[in-house]
Parts: sequence; C-alpha cells; structure tokens
Amino acid sequence: MKKKLNTVIVLIAILTGSMFFTSCNNYTPEKTFEIAVLNSNLLSSFGSTQINRQLESEPQIYDDATKKMVPSSYYDYFQFQITELEKRQKTIAEIKEDDDNRELLAASKDLFSYAIAKQKEGYLPIAKMQDEKIPAEQIQKAIADFDAATEKDINTKFTALMNVAKSYIEKHNINAKVGN
Repeated sequence: MKKKLNTVIVLIAILTGSMFFTSCNNYTPEKTFEIAVLNSNLLSSFGSTQINRQLESEPQIYDDATKKMVPSSYYDYFQFQITELEKRQKTIAEIKEDDDNRELLAASKDLFSYAIAKQKEGYLPIAKMQDEKIPAEQIQKAIADFDAATEKDINTKFTALMNVAKSYIEKHNINAKVGN
C-alpha cells in the first residue's frame, strides 16, 4: 500500500511539474507580442547611435555580489549589454511555437540573432579600441564601416518583424501600435 501511495505521489508530482512547465511557456497572444515584439525596442538604436551613446557614457556593469552597477572597461560594458540581449533572446526562444505565432517568433528570433551576432563582431572590437585609447578618427571609421555593413540588413529584419507584428495585433485585437 505504501509503495502504491509513493508511486501515485511521484506520478502526481511529475504531472503537476509537466503542466507547470507547459503552462509557463504557453503564453497569451498579448504576452507573446510583448516578449517577441516589444523587446525589439532594445534594438531601435542599433549601430552608430547606440555605439556612440555607450562610448560617451561611463562604462558600467551590474555586479551580482553588490547588486549595483560598478565601473568597468568599455569591452565589458558592451558585453554586458549583449548578454542582456541574449537573455531576451532566450525568453523568446522559450515561447511555445504554434501555427498562430510561428511567423512572429521566427521574425523576432531572426532579428535578435542577427543583432547579437553583429554586436559581437562589431561592437566589441570598437569597445576594445576605446579601451586601448585608439584615436577617435579610427574609432569613428570603424563605427561608420559597421553601419555600412549592417544597416540595410538590420532595417530589413526590423521591418519584417513590424509587418508580422501588425498582422498579429490585428488578428488578436491587441491594443498596440507598431511602426517601422
């Protein structure tokens, strides 16, 4: 009897855990929109605007031990920003995909994947140049080259997400506006 009771308890725990896990990733259309689309606002100043703004500010990262922002190198500061984007990307990837949200999630994942990869390839070397006190003209040339290499693609990916998002909010009557 005790063995059957233990088996039943284990089965209940497994079922409850699987239902909890499934429900955690089975978002409403509004929540899916919030995660997949509104997080893209973090990329709205992608490229020279964001790079220059970060280079003009004091580099800081979040220190878990002190629960505060602390001074850092520009490289670590830029890496910290990329890590935050990767966390958002992971949240997007955790959304259960279905026929209803597949196109929206694909466009969001495409945008985030591209932006993160390009930030690693472009932002980090520029941050390192700043840390090494390379002349400003060389840094600005690197920023201009980065924009020239990425601007068309990032805009295309951002526009694709916004177009899918418009259809998604209309279909689900979500009170939101998106723009390109």
